[in-house]
Amino acid sequence: MPEKSEKIDVKFNASQLAAFFKKRDLSFKVVLFFGPDQGLVHERTVALIKLIVSDINDPFLISELTSKQIALDPGRLIDETMAQSLVGGERIVWIRLGSENISKQIENYLETITEGSLIVIEAGDINIHSPLRKIIEKDKRAIAAPCYLDNKKSIAMLVNQILTNNNNKISDDAKIHLIESLGSDHLVSKTEIEKLAIYSGKNESISLKDVKAIIGDSGVMSLEEICYCTGEGNIIGLERNLSRLHTDGLNSITVVRSVIRHFLKLHLVASHKNNERTIDHAIKLLKPPIIFLFLNRFKKQAARWSTKNLERALILLQEAEIECKSSGYPVNAICDRALIRIAKRAKNQ
Repeated sequence: MPEKSEKIDVKFNASQLAAFFKKRDLSFKVVLFFGPDQGLVHERTVALIKLIVSDINDPFLISELTSKQIALDPGRLIDETMAQSLVGGERIVWIRLGSENISKQIENYLETITEGSLIVIEAGDINIHSPLRKIIEKDKRAIAAPCYLDNKKSIAMLVNQILTNNNNKISDDAKIHLIESLGSDHLVSKTEIEKLAIYSGKNESISLKDVKAIIGDSGVMSLEEICYCTGEGNIIGLERNLSRLHTDGLNSITVVRSVIRHFLKLHLVASHKNNERTIDHAIKLLKPPIIFLFLNRFKKQAARWSTKNLERALILLQEAEIECKSSGYPVNAICDRALIRIAKRAKNQ
């Protein structure tokens, strides 16, 4: 068994992780990014890979696998980690985790390999009892890096960071409106703030009018509209907003996970309603809170959907997320089919 280095017991944020890997302690063999914010998980996965390899699209430097491929061929992981780069430099094995359990393969790699490639795992919101997470968190040559949903404080920090880098100043009322307009998905928020900076121009001041004009009818609001159109059965609105976000290049897994979070909130409120608590009382328990602009629509959906039907919808959404990650079929089509199917059910309730 290879000698293990000292375990670093720390929850890395993005800058800490970047600083750590610039030093490149080669004893570390596995990094797991996980959490409810699929956008942030993907962003940090890509950022780490770019720190280590010169070209993220070079197949000689990166081997991309799904957990399904590893489960079907357990020896493939070791084969890929032991392959040598034909162009020199480090290689990375990039694993996109679906529903398959690959904890045994990762454990075997950590216990037997000393000179293999770095494994970077891009996962969803895996719980603390997950065998894979347990193995990685206890091993001294592995790092588990959680990626949590943005809250108002972290969104404000993101706004400050991006606008400062672009030498923009933003008025207080514009900043408040911008933060309120952005959702909890990090990658979507980052894209919208960067767009605001680009459209405003370098060294320019940003007003409330600018924010409303640039942010008001796109990005995050389109993502929220997708959630609400799905729950309302508004198929025309759903298809329009899906088309817009696909054109913008937003990851369909991010879309599906946003709708999952929306339906989980509806389920929480519906379950309280069944226990004779008021919808208003249950909504106050939600974290993060519902965006004010959507509050009335959320209340109507919470009153309309039963917990049983919400559970059926969540099963469809979870199946769609897994299929997006592992099937190899076009992810936009998988996403659209699942959401339209649920919207039709909502329309017929």
